Amino acid sequence: MVDSRGHPLGTGLHSPRSQIRVRMLGSGVEAADRRFFAARIAEAVALRQAVLPPETTGYRLLNAEGDGVPAWTVDRFGDVLVSQITAAGLEAFRDEAYAALAAAVPGAAIVQSNDVPARRAEGLSTERDEVIAGEPPAAARFAESGLLFMAEVAGGQKTGFYCDQRENRRRTERFAGGCTVLDLFAHTGAFALYAVRGGASRVVCVESSARLIEIGRDHVTLNGLPAERLEWVKANVFEDLRQREERYGLVVCDPPPLVRKRPDLDAAARAYKDLNRLALARVEPGGFLLTFSCSGAVDAKLFRQIFFAAAVEAGVRVDLLEPLAAAPDHPVAITHPQGEYLKGWLARVRGPVI
Repeated sequence: MVDSRGHPLGTGLHSPRSQIRVRMLGSGVEAADRRFFAARIAEAVALRQAVLPPETTGYRLLNAEGDGVPAWTVDRFGDVLVSQITAAGLEAFRDEAYAALAAAVPGAAIVQSNDVPARRAEGLSTERDEVIAGEPPAAARFAESGLLFMAEVAGGQKTGFYCDQRENRRRTERFAGGCTVLDLFAHTGAFALYAVRGGASRVVCVESSARLIEIGRDHVTLNGLPAERLEWVKANVFEDLRQREERYGLVVCDPPPLVRKRPDLDAAARAYKDLNRLALARVEPGGFLLTFSCSGAVDAKLFRQIFFAAAVEAGVRVDLLEPLAAAPDHPVAITHPQGEYLKGWLARVRGPVI
């Protein structure tokens, strides 16, 4: 890239069909070669060594722009790496990128997950996942803060597990002691397991997928936790909340993206408001709510406005205790605010408006 006078601005990856035509690698970068990728991976590994909690072998190893490797994410689950390349500009250099990754994590199996909408928009193949190195299992076992989980390497959502919520799960553990807990959009029960380990008296997990519920039950068994303290409910969360009458000391509301494109933002804002209004009604006076949005089109300011409107419609007094975000192995480049996709609040519900 050069300016109007021909002076160099830096080197980037060109994607001719993308709405983002060039993803910049940096002003001092001369080429997207193995040396470049090796240097960025080494920096990323050093960061993870500094920020990961003990007994954790599942985490985000590379976080795209946040680690200076645009359009490339890699999650590590023990000895298995699940990679996603979402731009044609980077796909052209994947051999160099994977050679550097294999050298940085010797002996690891590497899978490229291709079933990603962004690849389709770039004109890239989405038909099947690709084995880059080794012999990856269908599910990879790993530890997170001492709890054991299985990531679906083949056909799982995202890269098989949601590493970004690790620190928020640890918050759930701190607040769960002696509480009844409602875990909405429970997926495979990660929030629920932390809550049980934190001393929750009972956890109700609401999830629409029977397959994910079975994996969640397997996670309970894998960790030797008391299965009788968890109740699994297969249901649509919106429908379940409209029928549920019980209140809980702690509610976790972690929905999938309710909006992916800005033209759908108004409808999604209404959905987020409705969801949070229903969730707030299920928190007992003095109880806590962890609520999230992972929709990139909904920024932190808008999500706070939506949450405020939900509290007004629910008729409850709410204190905002702490803003929530992705775990620190998901760094956000200061030049790429769009990378700050996960946002949320830890809130206390005082009771009804008087």
